[in-house]
Parts: sequence; structure tokens; C-alpha cells
Amino acid sequence: NGQVTETKIIACKKLFLCGGSIGTTNLLVAAKGKGDLPGLDNSIGQTWGNNGNIMTGRNFVNTVFNKVFPPQKNSPGRGTGVNQSSIPVIGINNWYDRVHPFFAEISPFPMGMEVYTALYLLINKVPHKGYFFWDGTTQAVQLKWDKQNWEHAYNNAKYFIERMRKVNGGTRTHLFFHNGFGADICYHPLGGCVLGQSTDNYGRVRGYKNLYAIDGSLVPGTIGVNPFLTITAIAEYCIEDIILNDF
Repeated sequence: NGQVTETKIIACKKLFLCGGSIGTTNLLVAAKGKGDLPGLDNSIGQTWGNNGNIMTGRNFVNTVFNKVFPPQKNSPGRGTGVNQSSIPVIGINNWYDRVHPFFAEISPFPMGMEVYTALYLLINKVPHKGYFFWDGTTQAVQLKWDKQNWEHAYNNAKYFIERMRKVNGGTRTHLFFHNGFGADICYHPLGGCVLGQSTDNYGRVRGYKNLYAIDGSLVPGTIGVNPFLTITAIAEYCIEDIILNDF
């Protein structure tokens, strides 16, 4: 219910922040803003991005395949299939398009029934990064993220879904998201405590000894693919040096 039931103070020799881009960045920006850790680098909270994430979807009851091969009795036509994964396993690589570069994950829609609908998570470049800051008026951490940060992703999603429609038929899923485009959805938050800026090259937070950040906050806003393997690799890279030199 939001009530404080107990307050604890925990002391440790070394503190590792692994709260992800949002969690770690919030903790550090708040600590600097409140004056608890004033020596943190001014880059804390900067270079944040959503990996260019935007969602869209396509309904393809009316597709080229279903026109050429009309559904027969007890056969509804070519759809997505009833058995769907819970994670994307197929993608569309459009990075080499100079005007509309992106990567689209084909996201499953595991309803247990034929829905003739495919969802897509587009990954784009983030040329204009956002940033977190401490708002002294509200005494809270805020994110500066507006239309200029995601408009290019929206334009790429419109181009993508229209190209799919022209080639394969079907329609944009108007009922999902905001008339078919979810620019406020973020699966891959990245940045806020960027490697080599807010930290050294191994996740040691600048300004305070024995304070470390090892998670997606180290990645500068966008990476072009699903970032989880890269985050894992960076974590292993950092901790090997930390164990060798700090323990």
C-alpha cells in the first residue's frame, strides 16, 4: 500500500548497481540531485535511449496468399498459426536502407488461437538521445524524452507497415497501440551511466571508489539489435577486470 514498514541501513565494502538502465540511472541521478553523492560525474543520466523501439502490427486476413488460394471448408487460410512462441525468433533486416534503416523483430502473439495478426518491434537508431535529471520542485527523477527523440522511429514504422501492405496485402492493426503505432513502448532501455563516460572502461563509477554499475545503463542509448547478449558480454568483460584488480 506504499506504507513504510521498516527502514534499514546496509553497509558494504563494494556496491554493485545492477538495476538496469532505468533502475541504476534513477538511483544515481537521485543520489547526485539530493546531494548524497555530489561527486558523481555530470554525465550521469545522460545519453539515454530506448534502442529506437516502436511497436506496430498487421492484420493479414486479406493477403495475397489468401486471395490466390481462397480458404476451403474447415481451412481458414494462411495465418500466423495457433502455436506461437512467447519471444521473437524471426526478424527483418532493413539496416542497409539509407532512408529507412531499421531492424524489425516479428513478435509472436501467443493467444492459443488463429488471430491473423503479427506484431512487430522495430529497432532504430537514436540520433537524439534523451536524459534523466533531478527535478528539485517535485523531488523526483524525470526523463527528458519527446517527439524529436522518436519521430524517426515512427516514420520508419509507417514506411515498414505500408511496404508490407503493398507487397502482401493486409491492413495496419488500428486497434493496437495508438492507431497502430506504439512509440511509448520500450523493451530495451539503454544508457544513463555510460561506459567510459560516467564510469571507467570497466564499470567503476567515476567519483567514488568501490561503486560499480554493470548493466544496460552502460550502453549509450541504442545498439541496433536486442541488447541482452551484449549487456551480458559487457558484464563479463567488466567483472573480470574488477575481480583481478579490485579484490
